[in-house]
Amino acid sequence: METKSLTILINESVMLMRGVGYSEKSILRFKQIWDSKLNNFMSVKGFEHYSTSIGEAFLATLPEEKVLMSSHLRRSITILDSVLQSGSISRYIPQKQEFDFSGEIGSVFLQLIDYKRAMRVSPNTLYVYTRVLGRLLTFLHLKSIDTLEDVSDKLLLEFVDSSQINPGHRFQVVKGLCKFLVGQGYKPPYFGMLVKGFKFPMREKLPSVYSTEEITAIGSAINRKELGGKRLYAAFLLGAILGLRRSDIINLTFSNIDWEHNTVSLFQEKTKKRVELPLTKEVGSAIIDYLKNERKNDCADKHVFLTLKPPFQKMSVNTLYVGIQTAIWASGVNVERRHHGIHAMRHSLATRLLKDGQPLPMIANVLGHSSSNSTKSYLRVDMDGLKKCLLPIPPVPLTFYEQKGGIFYE
Repeated sequence: METKSLTILINESVMLMRGVGYSEKSILRFKQIWDSKLNNFMSVKGFEHYSTSIGEAFLATLPEEKVLMSSHLRRSITILDSVLQSGSISRYIPQKQEFDFSGEIGSVFLQLIDYKRAMRVSPNTLYVYTRVLGRLLTFLHLKSIDTLEDVSDKLLLEFVDSSQINPGHRFQVVKGLCKFLVGQGYKPPYFGMLVKGFKFPMREKLPSVYSTEEITAIGSAINRKELGGKRLYAAFLLGAILGLRRSDIINLTFSNIDWEHNTVSLFQEKTKKRVELPLTKEVGSAIIDYLKNERKNDCADKHVFLTLKPPFQKMSVNTLYVGIQTAIWASGVNVERRHHGIHAMRHSLATRLLKDGQPLPMIANVLGHSSSNSTKSYLRVDMDGLKKCLLPIPPVPLTFYEQKGGIFYE
């Protein structure tokens, strides 16, 4: 079994994490786990060198609920294991957690999930509710709370505040939970007023933007001679030139493409809003190249982008994600703490349109935003455009201040 000094392994891991774009904040969180918790565990047990079995033993000493509540704990071990075994950091694909919704509180949470399902919310929203409510149930168990009577507004806000990843998701689910409990008569009408009145500090996010030269470099880094390269290049252009979201790219079907009129029209997965976009020559040529030379065309599936091996079905989100990541690293473009996925290409398109002088409503229509408010975030990125809006201040002659009378002399 391969082993290595924990100090050396941590230093190698940190260096590799910086190389693949981990933020310094994330690196610090992992180092705190390694330097304190894991190092203390190894010292107590008398271990001098780290191995994968030691990592598993470390996790086994922690309460199961604590590991479930913190994905960083398990991820900290998978990073060390990956660096130890392969000298690289493998992409983390989290497994969907299975939550035990038993007991009085769990059964009510299941009712809320069923209610949301009956309201026909999106699968992603349903998943968020299931995940957050499952973690809330674990949180309450750790507090020895097993009945709805003991669930308070204060406890719910404490649960929201305990999250360092996506606290906004928790807050929205907790608000929905309070409304459901009151509506179903589980709690009195005043329950949830503390949550309702709480102003969650939403952190303002700036879109990640890449220059035209950087986007060209990323596209050029896609090897279209390799299997899957033509598919990836066509998908990339749909995001970079037409601004399609990842979900809309993988769900694109032949019925969405009008070759005669050179348009792409679809109902967006996220907003359900219909958009119609011009099928540019560059995008159209890339799709045709993929269809003629790479796609399996004698299958029943009508999605444009299919898997490369049977059973042939639509390309997965993960395949597109990994492909774009690989192209970005191969291009040598410095991500500079920017998001580096297909969505960043969409942000870049919006910023280019803004710099070209296109009005916000038109950009909102291209992106499929339900209103121009969603598009206004790009105004903060286009600093050059904002500077053009500044009015010059004319020089004020000294005699203005020396004149007699007026409010300066009252």
